[in-house]
Amino acid sequence: MCAISGIISRNGDLTFSNETIHKMLDSQKHRGPDHSNFFFNKKVLLLHNRLSIIDIDKRSNQPFISNCKNYVLVFNGEIYNYIEIKKKLSNFYDFKTKSDTEVIIAAYKKWGINFLNELYGAFAFCIYDLKKKQAFFARDRFGQKPIFFWKNNNNLYFSSEIKYFIVAGYKPEPNYDIWNSYLSDGDTDNFRNTFFKNIFQLLPGEFLEITDSNLKINNWYKLIDKVDSRPNTGKISVIKNELFEILNESVKLNCRSDAKISISLSGGLDSNTLVAISKRNNLHGDIPKCFSVLFENFTTEKKLIEKNEKFHLIKTNFINFFKKDLLKEMKDLVKITESPTGGLMNCALNKLYKHVSDGNIKVILDGTGLDEILGGYEVSHLLFLNELKNLNIEKYNYNLKLFSNFYKISITSVEKKIKNLKKNTFHSIDGYQLTKPIISSDFQKKNLDFLKQKKINLNFHKHLVDLVQYSKIPRNNRLKDRASMSNSLELRLPFLEHKLIEYCLNLPKDVYFTEGRSKSILRESMKGLMENKVRLSPKISQQSPQNKWLKEEPFRTYFNDLINSKKFKERGIFDVKNLKNAWNKFLSNQSETSFFIWQVSSTEQWFETFIDK
Repeated sequence: MCAISGIISRNGDLTFSNETIHKMLDSQKHRGPDHSNFFFNKKVLLLHNRLSIIDIDKRSNQPFISNCKNYVLVFNGEIYNYIEIKKKLSNFYDFKTKSDTEVIIAAYKKWGINFLNELYGAFAFCIYDLKKKQAFFARDRFGQKPIFFWKNNNNLYFSSEIKYFIVAGYKPEPNYDIWNSYLSDGDTDNFRNTFFKNIFQLLPGEFLEITDSNLKINNWYKLIDKVDSRPNTGKISVIKNELFEILNESVKLNCRSDAKISISLSGGLDSNTLVAISKRNNLHGDIPKCFSVLFENFTTEKKLIEKNEKFHLIKTNFINFFKKDLLKEMKDLVKITESPTGGLMNCALNKLYKHVSDGNIKVILDGTGLDEILGGYEVSHLLFLNELKNLNIEKYNYNLKLFSNFYKISITSVEKKIKNLKKNTFHSIDGYQLTKPIISSDFQKKNLDFLKQKKINLNFHKHLVDLVQYSKIPRNNRLKDRASMSNSLELRLPFLEHKLIEYCLNLPKDVYFTEGRSKSILRESMKGLMENKVRLSPKISQQSPQNKWLKEEPFRTYFNDLINSKKFKERGIFDVKNLKNAWNKFLSNQSETSFFIWQVSSTEQWFETFIDK
């Protein structure tokens, strides 16, 4: 993984000093500290910072020029099936390296735009055709790697992070439409526009072509086109074996590396699936290098992790996260992600990534994705029940009781949750509870187009598509990419391989929730490969002491001071009276919703970081 950036000129009159170019390179050196270089002529400037993972020899440094000297590539990411693609191209292209970088150039020469369909992995890149003076950009299917753009005069600037544009002369301004969407609906990465005015991004599965007279964006991948309206049928015994084989192959592909690989381990099913498959295939030697977060005076996850340590005969490295760390990590995360963020676990992951990188490890695996593609969230399970209610009342009542037993809540409470989702009562598309009255009415009036509340898609499989391509996964990818890469650490997500996702999203609904358990087909597939307490338990509702810590010092005083400050009131974004009422309800345990607290604090931190300064 690396950083890419550059400028495409319409006029062909680019002029930069070496000093300016190196300042641009330095703005993203954290993403690629191993090597920095650039390609420059009057028409194009391409910059690259490399974190060396595959073929660490200098021959694979970038910008990378093709054998024919017609193409220049800057590439951020990994192509995990580069070995298989290289074999297909061996009679067509004379390879000089062992890298996945050179495979991209060769595949583009051979197949043109269609080569994107051959790629497995995470990527964002620019291929510049020196002969035709044209640029081609593409982003991976699910947005694991970012790419942003800024138009300035007749030049198009691009980059892995927005920090580069600021160094290149961009003056940050807020895009209030996007801020309204975030505050009213919880959206963060759903749109081409970003939180910064005049800066846009390629969305997952898109490509961009630039010629002298044209700039054209198209989709090259749409997940919804891969989901059949009539899901696959088959015996659970067959499906669980097929699922395991696809999981197995995805993890093995994601472990191709010339650098050390570690695993981010929690007490949950997904990261333990990573460990189980890694151990089964001996992918990291006898003992995988695992890292886990340990919150101060909070042992829920630790107990489950220790059970798996014993089962797998491994030893994890616990990274202690203290209550006093919260404010610093929260503020750092807003600077790193260049957007609002939230969640104590996210703050803790940032500290974990620092620790892993300090130990001279360059790659970490993460279990992101299985909740989204196998119905792991409560909101997904509720939508499954809602569909059953309309199709088969007897089957609905049976599954309603199973749900109640699995999550240990009353049937009346479950039915109330279903009703609220159907009415879309203050929920974002992926289930977050929203506290909408905290937004200032004057602020809302300025941006009415973005205040149409999105409806939760009541079609179960389309809801999963929303999670993967438009809401949950893009948000997770943005946060984890920036946090890991700010520490020169490559994050790999084996469960976001498209073949796995397409397979899971075409399964019959019943196999997700057999016996009332979420992700039940995964639990069946992993039988005997992990500790049963971890394999069969519900998703942990309290993964961290988040709500407790937000009510205590030092956060309590910080938030009180923030919402009472003159600058906060003058910003005019929030209804301070309603916000104080919501905050007091939270402090007095009348409300368990803390999402609005993260919204408010990270919004203010973003404005302080990028606008006030």
